[in-house]
Amino acid sequence: MSVLFEGAARPLLVAHAVLGFTAVFATTHHAVSALLAALGRPAHGQLRRFGWMASASTVAQALLGLALYPAYRVRVRFADLESSAPAAVQLFDLKEHLSALALALVLGASFAGRALQPDALAAESRTVAALSGAGAALVWAAALIGLFVTAWHPVGRP
Repeated sequence: MSVLFEGAARPLLVAHAVLGFTAVFATTHHAVSALLAALGRPAHGQLRRFGWMASASTVAQALLGLALYPAYRVRVRFADLESSAPAAVQLFDLKEHLSALALALVLGASFAGRALQPDALAAESRTVAALSGAGAALVWAAALIGLFVTAWHPVGRP
């Protein structure tokens, strides 16, 4: 049986990991910039710069994850993990849910940070910081779980 993108699974996995690290770093920088803005420090240029970086890397990583999913589902999950490591399957499913929520939070924080005015109310700045911090935390959690599951059985491994 042929699986969509199976022949390119390894390079896609490497690109997915690189974009994952990029997303972790960009969302973390955005969260720190949002926290600085909430503390009254000027960080609006950083919010704009890291906002588009965080959004672009998170969306690109999600798209690569979707491309990898059929090969993972057939060659890793069904073929190995469901019988040998059901806990890893549950962790992967948790990672997928965290990633979806993180994507929404990162995009929301990026747009809200971009719209934040230099003279914004403290409550508005704190809201952006909360969105951004929560999004970054979920991106970190998803990345760590993804590394753990990939170390167990990477897609593209015979």
